[in-house]
Amino acid sequence: KWHFKLYNLLICEEEQDVGVVDGGNAAAAVWTLRSHKEAWLCAADKPWSADDITPEAQMTIKRTKRFREEVPLQELNIPHHDSDDMSTECLFANTYCSMFRQCTDIVATMVERAVRLNKLQARPGKKKQFELFSSDFMFNSDFTKANLIECNFSPVIYDPYANQELTTPGLKRYQRLFDVCGDKAEVNDHEMIRDAVSIVFFPEEAEKMKDADDSFGGWKVVKSIPRFVS
Repeated sequence: KWHFKLYNLLICEEEQDVGVVDGGNAAAAVWTLRSHKEAWLCAADKPWSADDITPEAQMTIKRTKRFREEVPLQELNIPHHDSDDMSTECLFANTYCSMFRQCTDIVATMVERAVRLNKLQARPGKKKQFELFSSDFMFNSDFTKANLIECNFSPVIYDPYANQELTTPGLKRYQRLFDVCGDKAEVNDHEMIRDAVSIVFFPEEAEKMKDADDSFGGWKVVKSIPRFVS
């Protein structure tokens, strides 16, 4: 039993003067959604069974493997369909791109609806608004349909260099792994957090260093959504 975890960064980045709207001055607040290109496999410790209701068989809260295009599919130990037309590595690269795109499309739709319905409101002239959150998905057997399970606005993020308080079992588990494996530990969010901070608080520098696909440090722009405010 497993699910796919994606980390997202949502920023209300700017206000743009667009002249007169509805008889008065207005500005466009732009909500920009980014998703980190390295997602996560979160798997239970034991094979699933309807007769086994133990946490080890049913709980998928632990991050176990990073999803990367270069990671062979068999290393993730998730079901897949073999193909005579392409290698397993090529199959996974294509599958992962599709999984990532499906998930980011769903998150973008959710955020866009929230903006359009005024559930997300800009605060012109005040401190910049941003949120780092995770979203969890389940897929059908051939990975062609993603289903959003939930979004977590207090996600478990682990930075071994931040001297953070270990307040959850997950953080304690990741600390133990880091104590044993050091920088080779699978779960280490230091770079993801550092790059998110750069994007939020030092956008000019981040803009200069972005990659060809408009990403910075693994954070890829998914969609920019304007919101007109009076």
